[in-house]
Amino acid sequence: MLLLFAWMVALLLSAEFLLSVSMIGLMLLALFELKDGKFGFRRNLGENVKGLWKDKSWIAFTAPFLLVVLSAPYSGDDSAYLLERLRIKLPFLILPFAFVSVPRFTPSQYARLHYGFLILLCLTAIGVLVNYALDFEAINASIRKGQPIPTPTNHIRYSLMVAFGIPVSFFLFKRKTVFTFPWERWLVIAMGVFLLIFIHVLSVRSGLAVFYLTVMCLILRWMIRSKKILLGILLGLGIIAMPLSAYFTVPSFKNKMDYMLWDLKMYAQGTGETYSDSERLNSLLVARDIIKEEPVLGVGAGDLKYQVNKSYVKLFPDLPEESRKMPHNQFISVLAGTGMVGLKIFMFSLFFLFVKFKRFRNVLFLSFFLIMLFSFLVENTIENAIGIGLFSLFILIGMNFINEELKIKND
Repeated sequence: MLLLFAWMVALLLSAEFLLSVSMIGLMLLALFELKDGKFGFRRNLGENVKGLWKDKSWIAFTAPFLLVVLSAPYSGDDSAYLLERLRIKLPFLILPFAFVSVPRFTPSQYARLHYGFLILLCLTAIGVLVNYALDFEAINASIRKGQPIPTPTNHIRYSLMVAFGIPVSFFLFKRKTVFTFPWERWLVIAMGVFLLIFIHVLSVRSGLAVFYLTVMCLILRWMIRSKKILLGILLGLGIIAMPLSAYFTVPSFKNKMDYMLWDLKMYAQGTGETYSDSERLNSLLVARDIIKEEPVLGVGAGDLKYQVNKSYVKLFPDLPEESRKMPHNQFISVLAGTGMVGLKIFMFSLFFLFVKFKRFRNVLFLSFFLIMLFSFLVENTIENAIGIGLFSLFILIGMNFINEELKIKND
């Protein structure tokens, strides 16, 4: 449990060294034990290896790493980038064994892990707000130029964590999860309301988009299950009203939306190639150019960066190098690197671990999966260490908890 909380701290503070230590620590615990004063390999090591094959969703989780390996033979133009991809995506290969080997989380442990994450998340959010308040005018001026509010880790990944923290709060409130005191239940819901306000102050559009899409899906699910159609519609309208209200009451939100509209206007006029949204759109045009060249097998995951730069030179020769971005879409990144074959493997693996043992019935697993899925549409989420760490942590915790012996049913 301590290593998992260290993992959460590493994600929130962008501490890649601590993130690596946490992952390595879990692997060492999976491989070795100290029993009766003797240190050695775990006695149930073979049984744990068999557990990987017993539940094929653990194998499915390795797909992002295996796709890089499978495309390595035709990734010959940039060996350094290929090795970097293999290193960064190595957790997809080794972590399933670590989570198969640790004891199954109890419902109490599962809830408390999320509770701890919620507390850590709120503490960092308070720090972000204090810093924002201390430099209010300067930060708002930077937002009007397309810059984010300073955060302790990558602002996009951080916004995804905030988006997940809100359903975590409401789930824990409903389940009456507390550490010690009964009044903690109300603290939990207060943290959820705080994060709901905070995500609008933070005003990272990727986080806001995936949050609203996820909430609408959860409301739709609740409507179907409860058959309370009218109340569900009213809730949906309330959700739609929130960003409208934020536009007139939250300065950072208004500044961000105004900048986005201006950016898109500049792009439509052909003068905005170095602005934030314009760079995103250009990255997709570059990806389309690459995909047309090798639609079936792709150009090789290890050669994707090389091919992206090559296409930028062809399509946007006057664009400065610092404005060249990798495709801002995880699915398109996979398609460009490994083709339709790789995309089909990636999609099948992703949804297989979601539906196995009906994990989608667990509302926390469902919420996180939807947040990740929607983020894949606007970001290449799992192409850096923090994104991989975030995706791996909560997906693997859920897979460990919801297994063949515990096909739980959550509202």
